[in-house]
Amino acid sequence: MAEEKESAERRIQKIAEKRFLSEPLLFGVFCTHKITAFRKLTIPFRVGKMRLEYSPEKLEKLSDEMVEEMLKIEIIRILLKHPYQRIPVCPNKIALSIASDITISDNYQTFAPIATPEDFGFLKNLCFEEYYARLLNDKSNNIADAFSSIEIDNEGNVSIGLDGISEEDLAKMLNAYQASDLWEEDDEAAEIINTEIEKAQLNNGWGTLPGDLVQIIEANMQVKMDYRRMLNMFRANVISSQRRLSRTRPNRRYEFDYMGSQYQFTTRLLIAVDVSGSITDVALGQFFSIINRFFKYGVEKIDALPFDTELGETVSLSKAQKEFNVKGRGGTDFQPIVNYMAEHPEYDGLIIFTDGYASKP
Repeated sequence: MAEEKESAERRIQKIAEKRFLSEPLLFGVFCTHKITAFRKLTIPFRVGKMRLEYSPEKLEKLSDEMVEEMLKIEIIRILLKHPYQRIPVCPNKIALSIASDITISDNYQTFAPIATPEDFGFLKNLCFEEYYARLLNDKSNNIADAFSSIEIDNEGNVSIGLDGISEEDLAKMLNAYQASDLWEEDDEAAEIINTEIEKAQLNNGWGTLPGDLVQIIEANMQVKMDYRRMLNMFRANVISSQRRLSRTRPNRRYEFDYMGSQYQFTTRLLIAVDVSGSITDVALGQFFSIINRFFKYGVEKIDALPFDTELGETVSLSKAQKEFNVKGRGGTDFQPIVNYMAEHPEYDGLIIFTDGYASKP
């Protein structure tokens, strides 16, 4: 058994060393994860917790070309940080891994047997969160019922106790559950992956990854910002531009020997709120809660504009609101917002609340 484990692991290493020689980013990410055998796997590979787990039995039945391709898919999954970021609270693990597969197949051509948007009748070019939400909202695929009926015995064996669907579909759902079973939020893992991505950016080491996929990988490099600090800086900038000298107001330092300053903070701020399907109700609540807090920073008027792939109706706010009516929940497109801002020069600033998963405008 030890010889079999060593042989399978060595085979993976040889394939990675040989095939990823011209793929510095893929090879670098491959080296960040520990290769581990797991006999109970019903799928060839899975990733999570900084491990790349494999099934020796499944790999025996696959050609080197298929092993390479499936290994590459797992590395792309790591680069997108699906196992380490953007994981909802109490996730449906079946929907998680299927949404990840759909996102990958939508941006990378592969001959490996993974789920595609067409398999579920979904639009293309949506983000991971949107595919996840649509999988849960589509009751015809039985994913929600299958996940709620999962049973795990004392030895850790997983089964799905759901009647009325084929054994083939049950097997696919069990495979999907196993694929994302190790996934959990891990900022340290995400930073390690970001380091490899930054190396690729500096050295143009993207290899053969398609441009659209590279854009998504770069967009997933999370940048944390303090919105309070950003708003204060914006407010200070607007105030300085609204300065008016006045003889009727004493100068703070020289009193009436020099003219004092008056400020009229009458800025118009446009807040664009992403209401696409990838935005959860909790996130929307946080967005509008932050909007209400803006009035504490001296903003007198805010125009809120919901959008997904189209613009909603602009709502002018002069005080905090208790309720907001939201429509949309489709895809995401930033271009209508950019066009709207360009056509309305009366606004002093634009803030977009979004998860950021859409094409560049």
